[in-house]
Amino acid sequence: MEHIVELDGVVTGFNVAEHCIDCMCGKNLVKIDKHTREIICQKQVFEKEGLSRKLIAEDEQIFVYDFCVLYVLSQKNYELIGKWQLGNDLSSDICGMAVDSTKIYCSIRNGKIITVDRQSYVVDAFHVSESSMWSVKTYDSYLVCGTVDGKVLLLDPLALSIEKELVLGKKNIGSLYIDGEILYAASHDGKLFKISMRNFEMESSVKNVHKKMFDCAGIYEDMLVTVSYPCSEIAFWNKDTLEKIKVMNIPLKLSGHTHIENNFMYISSRNILGIDKIKLNE
Repeated sequence: MEHIVELDGVVTGFNVAEHCIDCMCGKNLVKIDKHTREIICQKQVFEKEGLSRKLIAEDEQIFVYDFCVLYVLSQKNYELIGKWQLGNDLSSDICGMAVDSTKIYCSIRNGKIITVDRQSYVVDAFHVSESSMWSVKTYDSYLVCGTVDGKVLLLDPLALSIEKELVLGKKNIGSLYIDGEILYAASHDGKLFKISMRNFEMESSVKNVHKKMFDCAGIYEDMLVTVSYPCSEIAFWNKDTLEKIKVMNIPLKLSGHTHIENNFMYISSRNILGIDKIKLNE
C-alpha cells in the first residue's frame, strides 16, 4: 500500500479525475495534482469538521452533503454555487445522494427524497418509503435505492414513485454498484446479491461475504471488489458467478471511500491521514 498524499486529517470522500483528485478533509476541500501529488487548491467550505459527508463530482461541479446541508460548488476553484438546508436534526438528515444531468437526489432519513433541479434550483420533496435509504444510484432513466429494511426499489425519477421492489432480507442494503445491466447489492447481514436490471430480478446471492458491514467498491477486470473497513479486508469475486477468488488484508478502520482505476485502488479510511493507493494485480 502506497501513501500518495499526506493531509492533516481523515479524508471523508474524494473524486479521482484525469489530472486531479478532489477530496474532503476537515473543514476543507482539497485539490491534489494526481501526478506530482502537490496540493494545488484548498478552500474552507464547512463550518465544522464532520464525518457524515458524501462527495460526487459531475459536469465540472462538486456535490456534497454534510449532515442536513447540501452544497453545490465549482469543481475548478470550489466557488460556492448553492447551499440548501434540507433537514434539521437526526430525524431529517441526508442519508444518500445521486446526481444526473437534470437533478440532485437526496434521500432523507425515514423515507423521503428531496430533489434539487440543477438549472432552476427548485426544491421538491417526495415521500417514497417507510424506511431510510442509505444507498442511491441512477440507472438509465430510473433511480435505484437500497432501504434499511432490506429492499431494493426502482423509482420513476419524475414522480419518485415505486415501479418495482425486491425484498432481499430484513437488514440494511447499505451499498449498491451498477455494472452495465447488473446491480450488485451489499446487505448488512453479510450477503451479496446480483440483480438483473433488465427484469429487476435477483439472479444469485452469496452469504458470509465479510463478518461485518461492507461496500461494493467496483469492478476490476472480471471481478467485483468488496471492501469491509471494520474487517480490514478487500475481497475479489467472479462478477458472473459470485465465486470468491481472493482476499487482501489491509489495515483499515470503520468506514472510508474507494476508487478503482486501471490496476490500482485509491482508498481512504478512518486510520489514514490522506489517501493511499493499492496495487490490485499483485
